Amino acid sequence: MSEDIPSLKRIAEPRSLKPAPDVVVGYKKVRPLSKWVFFAVSVLMLIIGLILLVNPPMSSTSAHVMRILEPGGYIYWNVHLEKGEQFVISGTVKGGNDDIWIYVKEYGRKVQDFGKVKSPIHVVFTPPEEANYTIYVSNEMSVVTSKSLDLTVIHKYHDYNLAGFFLVVGFVWLILDIIDLAKGVKHFIITVKDESYDFWFTWRGIAVAVNGVKLDSRLKIGDKFKIGPNDEHVLEVKKLSWRKVGFFVDGREVGRLP
Repeated sequence: MSEDIPSLKRIAEPRSLKPAPDVVVGYKKVRPLSKWVFFAVSVLMLIIGLILLVNPPMSSTSAHVMRILEPGGYIYWNVHLEKGEQFVISGTVKGGNDDIWIYVKEYGRKVQDFGKVKSPIHVVFTPPEEANYTIYVSNEMSVVTSKSLDLTVIHKYHDYNLAGFFLVVGFVWLILDIIDLAKGVKHFIITVKDESYDFWFTWRGIAVAVNGVKLDSRLKIGDKFKIGPNDEHVLEVKKLSWRKVGFFVDGREVGRLP
């Protein structure tokens, strides 16, 4: 009667995670060189961003102005300038002595007076400090003579866009790289006596190294191989779910990835 009762151990044995006595399995986390390279690149981007923030490159905007200034008339530009930036006025003036009066004010206080500048004119204003400035081109010194202006105005300013790009992208990459390094790459290792078999996921598939020698080929679902010093065991790779792969030795599941 007892011979007809099945052994629960025998039923579970084919699916048991317990491998054969000479098969040892385990896991480890590895941080490959490629992940450290990406981490170094993100740090380098942050460093470049900080350098560009302290020493930003110069960009410029320009405008062409053609105007007739009546006696006593003037034109002006309100502009915010940082120290080291420039506001450039160049071009020609016709009428009278072919000259024009150019000066700069800050909140009503005259900070620089270029005086009467004769045509062709080329005036460069470099602010002593960061502030809001008003640059005047004036015919106030004339009583009866109009002046014809043909000017190009250029604002040379610090461009922080590139610094912002490197800082934002570098910071995001750094956070992702830190998380990636903390997670590492999960390796599943099977040891049979003196031989070791190392498996891990890559973008190309399941990579494998035998006794520390990485193979060029990748494992595929359904692959079967003999393992062990005397090829005494059979390893099979099976798909357990859409993202999990199981490793079976002699029909017994011994590990999973990821």
